[in-house]
Amino acid sequence: MKSPGLLNHKIIQKIKPGVVSFVCICALILLFPVCIVNAQTIDSKHFRLEKLAEGVYAAIHINGGYAICNAGIINLGEKTLIFDPFITPEAALDLRTAAETLFDNPITFVVNSHFHNDHIRGSQVFVPGASIISTTTTQEYIVKHEPESIADEKEYAPKRLAQLKAELQAEKDSVKRIELVMWVGYFEALATSNSELKTAIPDITFEDKLILYGKERTAELIEFQKGHTESDLILFLPKEKIIFMGDLLFINNHPWLADGYPENLITTLNNIQQMDADTFIPGHGRVGSKDDIVTITDYIEMIKLKALNLVNEGKSAEDIDELKIPEDYGDWLLSNFYKMNLKFMYESLQEKD
Repeated sequence: MKSPGLLNHKIIQKIKPGVVSFVCICALILLFPVCIVNAQTIDSKHFRLEKLAEGVYAAIHINGGYAICNAGIINLGEKTLIFDPFITPEAALDLRTAAETLFDNPITFVVNSHFHNDHIRGSQVFVPGASIISTTTTQEYIVKHEPESIADEKEYAPKRLAQLKAELQAEKDSVKRIELVMWVGYFEALATSNSELKTAIPDITFEDKLILYGKERTAELIEFQKGHTESDLILFLPKEKIIFMGDLLFINNHPWLADGYPENLITTLNNIQQMDADTFIPGHGRVGSKDDIVTITDYIEMIKLKALNLVNEGKSAEDIDELKIPEDYGDWLLSNFYKMNLKFMYESLQEKD
């Protein structure tokens, strides 16, 4: 059931810019030098900005901050688009300030790549004013799952935060401390933001593909079903050859496979790798290239093979707890996802049998 007034766009829909006239205003500054705004003048404890092209920025999560995922700020020309507006209103407010500082445009579109909390909750700081865009399936999942998730987190997030803070205080290993700082930031974000959350339901939905036209550039939103989740989208900037991947791509982080379809995800990643793009922004990790798509594809294949071997050897799911992370992935963050991914794949293979 869709919300009243929801815009449902099938197959390929095109939003064309209106004709807008601009008046250039020149100001005489008597006492102060002219200041050119750049990414370095925008300070946030939650993310750092990385300029990818003129008018295109990635906002990369800072460990311990309340962003958790990566975001994007794109100047379409006369309007600004935000991609994946973080997990907390606090981090999203910094993101909005950055967008307004970089570009003298209204923030017109906010895109949710999929339904997971770290990619959607900052949407609330952009409405009213901006339209929230997602796939039709993602909109349905947000409506279905967010109220329950927020209610559950009110109870368990503070308790888990206390446990993690104690672990961090006791931990001496520098690598493990880096990961604990990330998880403390995550649960602190959940605990401190819970009372102010107001879920912003996407009011523009589409299936397959949505093209947004602007004076400066065209942005293509492309849906991939049954990948990281039931429905994920990427944002493709064809002129700049840049793709914002959401959680279809993790870099130097173990991906979360247990809400998705790993075998189909491999096909999706192979298809994206064939696209005419050079720069790929993951949901988690540094800005990457096509080599990083190969790396995460190899990781999923590795999980699949290990799970298959466990099944063939008659091992139980409990045996997975004794396994170590392969050396090639030993320094990746989100290390607790490794055994979860392996158990998920193991159980999936057993169900097929």
